[in-house]
Amino acid sequence: MKKILYISLAAATVFFGSCSQDKFEDAYRDPSKVTTTTVPKQFAGFMKINFEDVIPSYWNYYTVLRSTSLTYTQAHGFVNSTGRYIPGAAVNDRWGRYYKFITQYRELEKVMASLSTAEQTENRIYTITSTIYLYDHTAKMVDNFGDIPFSEAGKIGTTGGNYASAAPKYDNQTELYVKILDDLKAFSAELSSITLSTKVDLEFKNQDLINKGDLTSWKNYCNSLRLRILNRVSAVPSLASRANSEIAEIIAEAKIVDENAENIAFRVYTQDIDLDTSGFIDALEGAYNNVAPKPMIDHMNANSDPREAWLFEKGETATVFEGLDPTLTSGVQQQLLVDGKIAVYNRSVISRNKWLPGTLINAAEVNLILAEYYSRNGNGVTAKTYFEKAIRQSVEYYVRLGDKADVLTWKPTTEPTAAQINAYITNINFDGATTAADRLQLIAFQKYIHYNIMQADEAWAEQRRLKLPVLIFQEDETSTIRKTPPTRWTYPNSESVYNADNYNAVKANDNLSTKIFWDVK
Repeated sequence: MKKILYISLAAATVFFGSCSQDKFEDAYRDPSKVTTTTVPKQFAGFMKINFEDVIPSYWNYYTVLRSTSLTYTQAHGFVNSTGRYIPGAAVNDRWGRYYKFITQYRELEKVMASLSTAEQTENRIYTITSTIYLYDHTAKMVDNFGDIPFSEAGKIGTTGGNYASAAPKYDNQTELYVKILDDLKAFSAELSSITLSTKVDLEFKNQDLINKGDLTSWKNYCNSLRLRILNRVSAVPSLASRANSEIAEIIAEAKIVDENAENIAFRVYTQDIDLDTSGFIDALEGAYNNVAPKPMIDHMNANSDPREAWLFEKGETATVFEGLDPTLTSGVQQQLLVDGKIAVYNRSVISRNKWLPGTLINAAEVNLILAEYYSRNGNGVTAKTYFEKAIRQSVEYYVRLGDKADVLTWKPTTEPTAAQINAYITNINFDGATTAADRLQLIAFQKYIHYNIMQADEAWAEQRRLKLPVLIFQEDETSTIRKTPPTRWTYPNSESVYNADNYNAVKANDNLSTKIFWDVK
């Protein structure tokens, strides 16, 4: 924690930045030179600081995801190298970035608290929306680590630089999820009635890097995030009833991300600043990070999935799509890759597309959640409606990603027809899944395809929760630590050194086998 605390003390407003380098140069100055800030500027700085966790980037994909979530979910094909199931130092980067992020949130709280009561009321929208965004990423941290410092984290700026006072306790993961759900429910209600002054409305639209000040989009984001979290805890005995009842309430309110036009994302609007996918090509195409996984390719081949050519390219010397078999020896795998036999993620649509959005939540994901909810509650007919809607949206989503492709070499020349999409849905045969368990297998596989490498955190969480799809992993017989994919990430070593007292309270669970609280199957 020492490094994190130092950063938050020395630069209370870190990494200000926004949408045009020339226009906003004065507004988002060098953080080492910033002496004062405002609520709107701090809000934008807070949203900007972790953009590499959202917009596809070199740091997140190559440093963190390549050796963790992408491998554990078989979102990409990987060589069976020694130590492949041990997260290692990669997670330190995600940990450190999150705590820079939360430090900026605490600074926003601090600036807000300095305002008069009337000004706080006028600027309330910044508190609501920043907390929704914070909770999205906080839930991901819980999903990866379990208990995390939260309620006391990032407060060095309010302790006068007293490190001992700022060392944060670890919040209980279940209690933190409950707090997130409670607050999101309250925010949803507030967003239904809040009005903005002319001044705040203009400022908020200028500083909101995600929804450009659109309150309907924030309401949809809030409720869709609630859906995701409620569904994730739906098998936890103490939360199952709440999950079902509140999902029903959200459906009745009908304020969710229901169509692709409503997707919530950190979008790229210009190539003139660092809020873009610069470096993603090296992250994905380097070290065979873009290799196609066999389970996904086999399904697509067998069922004529219209997404296949938009998500993947055939190997350079191959005549058919072929994914990398995870059960082969590393030597055989390496030779297949060298020989150009294995498919890769489409370079035009994915890795060389400089306009890829940073996905936060989208319609296909939401409707797969609803399909699972209805199936779980015995309504297979309605589940089918949402399941098929989600597939159509997923196809549309990946086709539309290619609209702004910079390099057209590998972009398919024709879009999937309605007949092709219908044929794929027929091949999947949801009607033939007569039990909830059978339907869940189909739903889980569609999550696997739709999330792929684009939503790696959600893919890993859902696969641990559902134990679906059933994937085969070759055990790492050379490892004495972990032979199969872990159930969580371990804490950075710095925690045991610089936050020792608080770390010791959770030390017993700091291993690769402890399950996250919602992982009950």
